[in-house]
Amino acid sequence: MATQQYAIAPLIEQEQDAQEWVVSCHGSAKVSDNKIKDNFEFPIDMDDILFTLTHNPSIYKENVSNLISKMVVINELKYVNLLKLSQILGYMGIKEIAIFSIDDSIETTNVIRKDNGSIISYTELKREQFITVLNSKADFLDYNRYSLYILRNGGFLDIKNIFANVNGYQTNLGRGGSQKAHILSPLDLRISSYLMAMFNFDYKLLSQLNAFNNLDKAKYLSYLDKTPKSKDKYYKPYVNISVK
Repeated sequence: MATQQYAIAPLIEQEQDAQEWVVSCHGSAKVSDNKIKDNFEFPIDMDDILFTLTHNPSIYKENVSNLISKMVVINELKYVNLLKLSQILGYMGIKEIAIFSIDDSIETTNVIRKDNGSIISYTELKREQFITVLNSKADFLDYNRYSLYILRNGGFLDIKNIFANVNGYQTNLGRGGSQKAHILSPLDLRISSYLMAMFNFDYKLLSQLNAFNNLDKAKYLSYLDKTPKSKDKYYKPYVNISVK
């Protein structure tokens, strides 16, 4: 990809097409390129989910596409500098990334782009608007390879619902579990690399931020069982066994 091309969703290949794409998908939006300040930062906090996706070619059900996810939640508020992130990703050999911030609390759609070593776009949009993108003319399997998604104030069940249909096809979103689940996968490596870049390769900090051991079930379960549990003689309470 040429240095003057941008990965804005990345169905946009030519810079002059950016405004047209945003207007067609969202009606109106604010698009910023090199005019943004170098200190632009976006937040990540404990209510957000960062996740990446990959296509699972295995066929479990006819006419249903299968996606595998890898997600991370951090346990305190942090800010990520877009210019610095672009620079670090460039050092890592990651030439482009599209970050989608899916947030129903925003008032306007914003697209911010920067190239400081890595071609980076940060797009803020509502869930309904993002679903429109998923079913637009863009090839999801193409731009997904370079995408990081941030769901604001949601859980894994919300992610499943958002990705229920992609490019007009029914989609099933799973959490993995293949025969090679015990081996570092390209998906694991990709989200780990993005996180290391966001937090300046500070392994100790990232280890402290990872909320894996304290996650609420609503964040990671694919369904929530809200039925009351009977406490009769056949009821056996769940016992949490911790292995150190």
